[in-house]
Amino acid sequence: MATERERAPDPLRPYRAGYWFGGFNGLTWMMGLGTPMVLLTEQLGGSTFQVGLASSFVLLLFPIQVLATAALPRFGYQRQMVFGWSVRALFLLVPLSLAWMAPDEPAPWMPNAVVASVFGLCTFRAFGVAAHIPWFAAILPIESRGRFFATDNAITSTVGVAALFGCAALFARLPTYDAFRAAYCIAVIGSTLAVVNLLRLPPGPAAPRSPMAQMAGHTIRLCFESGLFRQYLIVSLLWLVATAPIPAFAAYYLKVEVGIESSRILAFTGVQFVGQIVGAWSIRQWIDRLSIRRFFQMASAVVIVVALLWLGILSGDGRFAVVLWFTYLLFGVAVGLSQAAHFTFLPELSEPDMRPVTIAIFGAVTGLLSGLAPMLWGLGLRSSGATPGIDLEIFAIFFAATIVMSAAGIALLNLLPDTRSGSERL
Repeated sequence: MATERERAPDPLRPYRAGYWFGGFNGLTWMMGLGTPMVLLTEQLGGSTFQVGLASSFVLLLFPIQVLATAALPRFGYQRQMVFGWSVRALFLLVPLSLAWMAPDEPAPWMPNAVVASVFGLCTFRAFGVAAHIPWFAAILPIESRGRFFATDNAITSTVGVAALFGCAALFARLPTYDAFRAAYCIAVIGSTLAVVNLLRLPPGPAAPRSPMAQMAGHTIRLCFESGLFRQYLIVSLLWLVATAPIPAFAAYYLKVEVGIESSRILAFTGVQFVGQIVGAWSIRQWIDRLSIRRFFQMASAVVIVVALLWLGILSGDGRFAVVLWFTYLLFGVAVGLSQAAHFTFLPELSEPDMRPVTIAIFGAVTGLLSGLAPMLWGLGLRSSGATPGIDLEIFAIFFAATIVMSAAGIALLNLLPDTRSGSERL
């Protein structure tokens, strides 16, 4: 029986700075693009359309990622991602400044300033993220890639839980704007430390040149010709359109229509990230061995249950509080399963020499098409009165549509092949 000294070293040990990056990046993500952003926009008088618009930027601006692949051979994976992540942190200073102003009667431009800052943050994120998956796919051992991304997702979610429960405590104990100031200071610190850990990773091989002159034709071929790219594109669009709007509009509904305090909404979101930990951690030993479609199907099935629970909540279920905790937990499980599977499978859409371009095109197409969903739903969900609110009948229709799209995704996933070596066909 092998002793600890005789056991083979962990092949992921040289890449543990990637885990630290994911954890600190999670602080920025949770604050700058998550529930605190929604709550600050609402505090400053923002509407559902402004919330939906800000929530959609992270997807709508993905086409920038395609253009950014042209810079990869010049900058290299590491330098391009470090630059993008460094500049995006500067846009966190806008909501931080608004929180410092602490206006009793917010001016109309203030929620627009939050939306504009999210636009800037997502623009430079898209520039940097063009390097993310191609870089990590190039440096990680392929036989352990799934375990890395599942573990990374669990770590990021753990940080998210700690940050959100910490914010919930801040909102419960501090005046509202003091709590927002603390939250955005945490986001700035997290962004800085994320960049520090990117610098600790191996720079990786030289990035292949991006065929920009042929990009339009290559994009059309990938999207419309029968093949793995188109198959995965369709199921991903169904998933994103069904799930991307849920966190922002759920938080807005609970704050505006139900009147739940911000600290409790943050606690609900924290429970969601507990679910993400459970989802990602539970499959980390299996994801490199079993067919990837099964993890996507499990995620979609859980989303159907979540949508049914939300329909019960909107109909006035008497166990409102208990149902909400469970609903957020389950949604987190679904997100954890899907994200771990997505980052594991995404490099398989192309050969290594075309991987940065193919991944960028995939992100641009899914981002642009699915990013319209929060914005359009935000328009439809606006209440007709003068006071900002949400139309509950349309909100129920949204969850019914989520059920239909998730069920369609489960059926289509049966046709998705898994080209990874070593994965059992189950």
